[in-house]
Amino acid sequence: MEEPRLEHHLDLLWGHGTDSGRGRPARTTREQVVAAGIARADAEGLAELSMRAIAADLGVGVMSLYTHVESRDGLVALMTDHAFAEITGDLYPHDGEPWRDAAARQARALWDLYSRHPWILDHGSRLPMGPHVLALEDAFYAAFLDIGLTAVDSANAAIALRSLVTGLARDSSSEQDQVRRTGVGLMEHWASVNAIFWDRYFEQERYPAMTKLWLAGGFETDDVLAEEGILERAVAAYLDGIAVRVHSGGTGRGTGGA
Repeated sequence: MEEPRLEHHLDLLWGHGTDSGRGRPARTTREQVVAAGIARADAEGLAELSMRAIAADLGVGVMSLYTHVESRDGLVALMTDHAFAEITGDLYPHDGEPWRDAAARQARALWDLYSRHPWILDHGSRLPMGPHVLALEDAFYAAFLDIGLTAVDSANAAIALRSLVTGLARDSSSEQDQVRRTGVGLMEHWASVNAIFWDRYFEQERYPAMTKLWLAGGFETDDVLAEEGILERAVAAYLDGIAVRVHSGGTGRGTGGA
């Protein structure tokens, strides 16, 4: 069986890929093609993105796009890296900025990027290794350097924070799709379920942890399920755990704030 061919598009991403130079001069630039791709993906998602549609948006023949990119996948890689450039210019920790503030600011910037370009989430964990994607990763690492963690713990803390934000953003995007499809919001959905479920189906003995939290008032506030503010709540809880490791000398056995 023939081995699958892996396309990483590294030459394209790092500017080593050049225009073919053959045929008529291109009527568009690579930047225009990438911008048109982003605009269409923002409006309709990656599933509806095609080279033919982008060519129509630009008013050029579809084959002219291949002067700039070798394939649709290569274009999506460029689009993704270009989108990350929106936030990498001010993502590194500022001089004198507490590490928690820097990490929380980075998390918000990444969340907002996903909100503007939810199609990026379709990549899963396989983001293109482009200069701006790499700059985002480097900035996240910088927030956890020299704060009292080992090198391994610093790297893991940054990776886990990005994964936390990405997972929350993916859930949020999925929920928005559900709202568009059904016309029913999250709180309305759960209100309709709760009106029936708890008295008819729930067994306290079978779910003791949930019951204990319920009796102690753990679910009395609406923000437990509310999407608004979920990023800040989740990131704060995560950074609380990192702060414990920082103030305990990396063992995780002490207590303390940021």
